[in-house]
Amino acid sequence: MLPRVHHLWQRRKRGVDIFKLSKEIPTLPMPLWVAILLFFGSLLLGSLGALFGMSQGEPETIERLSWISGGAICAQIPVVIVYSLFVKPPNIRNNIGVILIIFVTFTPLALVTSGLAHALFSSIGWEDSNEVGHETLVFLHNAEFSIYLVVVVLAATLGAGVIEEIVFRGLLLPSVPEFVGSTSVWGAILITSAIFSAMHLGSVPLSALLGLMVLSIGLCLARVKSGGVFAPIAVHILFNTFNIALVL
Repeated sequence: MLPRVHHLWQRRKRGVDIFKLSKEIPTLPMPLWVAILLFFGSLLLGSLGALFGMSQGEPETIERLSWISGGAICAQIPVVIVYSLFVKPPNIRNNIGVILIIFVTFTPLALVTSGLAHALFSSIGWEDSNEVGHETLVFLHNAEFSIYLVVVVLAATLGAGVIEEIVFRGLLLPSVPEFVGSTSVWGAILITSAIFSAMHLGSVPLSALLGLMVLSIGLCLARVKSGGVFAPIAVHILFNTFNIALVL
């Protein structure tokens, strides 16, 4: 593993841009109508799962949050199963270099973008200077260890990483040309990232949305360069795990 990663970094030093993208956008591994059903089905199932969770536990507690997040993730498992029927198993070894480079590049970029935007927005009164970020991080920051905390952490790392990458990088990114006509790879990446960021509206402050936009660009790059969703899933899980570790 280490020699491969070292080789990738050496290529960058010699001026070879390993992130230079081809003109082709990744193709859907399934018919478009199936992708559309899975995309909107995921949103519907996730909403129903979260709605069920809202009826459990006491309001504004880590227990209820665990039901909401766990319910939303579990409800979307059928989407993961159906998607997996259309794709080949990933070559994990070939993805390691992309995963590490995207993570170490875009994690600080996303955090710095969010931090600078938060400093600016709080200085002009758009945001509270004490805001942590995603509402889940606020709960985790104040919660004591319990089974509910474990459920929330697993849902925010493994669950969100798998579900969101299948939906946005696996289904949405390759579908963009079907709806907007001829577009470049970067055009599809920016459209996907804008939608990904917008989907978090209401759960994070505006500054964090900008950070998510940057992160999504990195996740899309991981999808394009690796040829599958395993790499962006891994980066997403690592990013969320890193953020959670900062507040626990």
